[in-house]
Amino acid sequence: MQDEERYMTLNVQSRKKSSIQASQLTFKDSSAVLHRYKILLGVSGAVNGILALTLISLIVLVICPSEWLKYQGKCYWFSTEMKTWSDSYVYCLGRKSHLLIIQDQSEMAFIQKNLKQSNYVWIGLNITSMKKTWTWVDGSPLDPKMFFIKGPATENSCAATKESKIYSETCGSVFKWICQY
Repeated sequence: MQDEERYMTLNVQSRKKSSIQASQLTFKDSSAVLHRYKILLGVSGAVNGILALTLISLIVLVICPSEWLKYQGKCYWFSTEMKTWSDSYVYCLGRKSHLLIIQDQSEMAFIQKNLKQSNYVWIGLNITSMKKTWTWVDGSPLDPKMFFIKGPATENSCAATKESKIYSETCGSVFKWICQY
């Protein structure tokens, strides 16, 4: 009986020691795991930060394809052939761009500086059949204070630029054009 009691006492003490050692071991292991987790979290945060900055840089720093000119964060392509306004519009859409939308006089000066001739060039402005007003291809109306259109504004009128002025022309006429994105 005494042997049994001694066995029980030793067994209980042994279990307590191994239980304490196991909990200490678990605490040390979890501390190491937590440390590794913090390091991994820090590296992950740094990588995400770098990716975010790269994305912002790509958005801000517009890169134009070859044969396109860059000005104020936009890209411009000047045609060398002649098409109707509608065909020019479709051509630009096919290149993931649109006919030129002129925002201000500075942009108009850039366009005129880069036109290599003094002939008419299609821009993204036409008379919409619904409103019967001059409308840019993005749906915004022309600001008459910004630009004056020379010529009649009829239902089949599209705009072309020449020598810093904008003219109303028949949409079926053929001119060079400018794409923009």
